[in-house]
Amino acid sequence: MNAHVRQESESAGPVLVARRTTFFVLIGDLVVSLPSIVLSGWLIWALSAQVGDWLVVIAALVWPVSGACVLLVGVLVAGATAQANRSASPEHAEVDDAWAAVAVVARIDGSRYTPWVYDLVSVNGEAYGYATAGRHVVVTRHAFDVLTRGELQAVLAHELGHHLLGQMWLRRLIKWYRSPADLLFKLAVEVVSRVALLVQIGPRWIAHRLYRGPRPVILLGVLVVAIVPTAAVLGSGWALLAVSTRFLGLPTTLVVVVVLVAQPFARARLSQWQEYGADRVAVELGYGQDLRGVLRRQQADWDATPAENRLLAPLIHTHPSPENRRRAVEALELQRHRATADDQPS
Repeated sequence: MNAHVRQESESAGPVLVARRTTFFVLIGDLVVSLPSIVLSGWLIWALSAQVGDWLVVIAALVWPVSGACVLLVGVLVAGATAQANRSASPEHAEVDDAWAAVAVVARIDGSRYTPWVYDLVSVNGEAYGYATAGRHVVVTRHAFDVLTRGELQAVLAHELGHHLLGQMWLRRLIKWYRSPADLLFKLAVEVVSRVALLVQIGPRWIAHRLYRGPRPVILLGVLVVAIVPTAAVLGSGWALLAVSTRFLGLPTTLVVVVVLVAQPFARARLSQWQEYGADRVAVELGYGQDLRGVLRRQQADWDATPAENRLLAPLIHTHPSPENRRRAVEALELQRHRATADDQPS
């Protein structure tokens, strides 16, 4: 008998833990995103007011319900994509079998979810699978090719954890209603980045020409290379701040800037916490050893990434490093074994 199936009687725990955690996940996502949601509503109203009062009325009626339409379209597209991939993928039968085994262990109705294979090497450059709002559980073709059956089930159990930890549709709605402010912030960052890239061309040419010159000239070149891009970035940032102040006022603009800058870091921490929570569900279902195998495979890809990306990962990355996740999984396994040993009759 499969070792995971033998642990069926112990599997109610992770489902209950996940349901208790769902409320805090959703509240955390809402609190972190609330400033962007409010700013997005204000942007929709302000832009509509520039056209006419009639558009303000239309926006006030359409914007609050637009999320439901976007969610419906997203679910339909995800379903159509799943159906197309399943019909074209001979591997989906094995994924179905692996998902059925996970569903038995988790004591859930597996038919309520649709597992399928996506023809990608990885998702976001790191993950072997993902979960969607349409109750889809997706693994990449690369994951299917390189993972053992137990590791494939561990990935599916992890994605099940995401479904249990938070309502995917509600998180999709939150993302939609904050999207105008997020787009504005990304546009501002892109403008500043482009300016910095353009103004670096001249100083780099100067530095290359003066590299073999006298030491005072080299020092002057270094100052030019350092100061000019910095001044350009600060200048473009100041220009964006001045334009924003014209419409929002200085106090409101400063608050908006601080909040928008802080939000990506807060969202990254929330996303990392969700990954640890999904790992916990997989461990409680008995897939800890297989999940560690998956994380060891991901660590090789992680080690190949630039060092500066790994340095900033704890602040801005949606996933913790595979090594940190592996250590957390080992700690959870140890706790689980101790709890099992304590429950054994003496």
